[in-house]
Amino acid sequence: MQALVLEKFGGPFVQKEVPTPTIAPHEALVRVRAVGVCGTDVKIRANRMGLGVIPLIMGHEIAGEVEEVGEHVRGFAPGDRVIVNFYLTCGRCQFCRVGRDTLCPHVRQHGFSVDGGFAEYVKTPSVNLCKVPSHVPLEHACILGDAVATSYHAITKRAHVRPGTTVALIGVGGVGLHALQMAKLAGGWVIAVDVNEQRLHMAQRLGADAAIDARTGPFHEAIRKLTDGQGVDVVLEFVANQRTLPSTYQSLRRAGRLVFVGYVPEQPMSIMPHELVRNEFEIVGSRANTKQELHDTMDLVAGGRIKPIVDQVFPLAEIERAFDALREGRSLGRNVVAV
Repeated sequence: MQALVLEKFGGPFVQKEVPTPTIAPHEALVRVRAVGVCGTDVKIRANRMGLGVIPLIMGHEIAGEVEEVGEHVRGFAPGDRVIVNFYLTCGRCQFCRVGRDTLCPHVRQHGFSVDGGFAEYVKTPSVNLCKVPSHVPLEHACILGDAVATSYHAITKRAHVRPGTTVALIGVGGVGLHALQMAKLAGGWVIAVDVNEQRLHMAQRLGADAAIDARTGPFHEAIRKLTDGQGVDVVLEFVANQRTLPSTYQSLRRAGRLVFVGYVPEQPMSIMPHELVRNEFEIVGSRANTKQELHDTMDLVAGGRIKPIVDQVFPLAEIERAFDALREGRSLGRNVVAV
C-alpha cells in the first residue's frame, strides 16, 4: 500500500510503498478515506512530546470503510463505514475496567506509537471501531475521533458543565469550537477567547454568548467585566502557552475549576498554594476520550445536535498545506486530508 512515512523527526513525509497490514483474529483492516490533522500532529512531528516513534505513519483522526475482519470479530463487516478510536488499551487494567481507558498504563496510540491513517490502510482492534451513519460524511466523521469526542469528555466528565455554568474557552480552534457546542448543549453560558478574529466570529455564530480578542489586553480583565467582577465557574484551556497562562486562573471565580485540555509540553504554570486554598480552586486535566464517549459523540453528531467544523479538505499529496495552516494559526476548525 502507499503511505506517508515520517522517517526523521522534523523531516518531510516520504511517500513510499509499504506492506499492507496483516490482521489478527480480533482486528479489522480499514480502508482509510479521511484523516484529521491535529495540533498534536505538529508537536509529534517536531518531537516536542516525546511520544512518537520513528519510522512512523502518522494520523490519528481516522475514518474509512472496513476492508476485512478477523475470524473473531463480531458486529462489523466489509463495507461498514467507521471511525477509529486511536487509543489502543489493554482492556484489563483498573482504569480500563472502570471506563477510564485513556489512563491505561499500557496505552499505545495510532499515529503516535503505532502506525496511523496517513496511508491507504490501517489495522486496529475491532473494539476500537465506531460505525458512521450513511448521512454523515467521512470527511466530517474522522474528526470525531479526537477534536469532537475530546470536547465531549472535557465538558461532561472533567468540567462538569451544567445549566447556568459560566464557561470561558481559551482558544476556539479545532477542539475549542466543538467544546463550545458541547458547553452550550449542556446549558452553559460561554465566553470564547482567541486571537483570531475569524474564529471569534465563528464562535459567535455557533452560540458563544460573548467573545474576547486576547490581543487587546489581559483577557481575565475582560472576563471579570462580563461576570460582574466574579470570574467564571470553569475555564477550559486549549492553548496553555506563556501568553495565556497568567490570565487563565485569574479568570476563575472562587470555587472555580480550571481544566487543561491542551498544553505546551515545555511550558509550566505557577500558582501560589495559598491562592488554591483560599479560593478552593480545582485544577484538573482532561485526556482525549474513551471508547464509549466516541459512540456517545457519534450519536450527537448523527442527531444533528453537534456540527463537526471542517475548514478545508486537502488531498493527501498536499498534506504540508494542512500542517502549514496549523502552524500559522490560520485554521478555522479542523483541516482534513482525503486518502
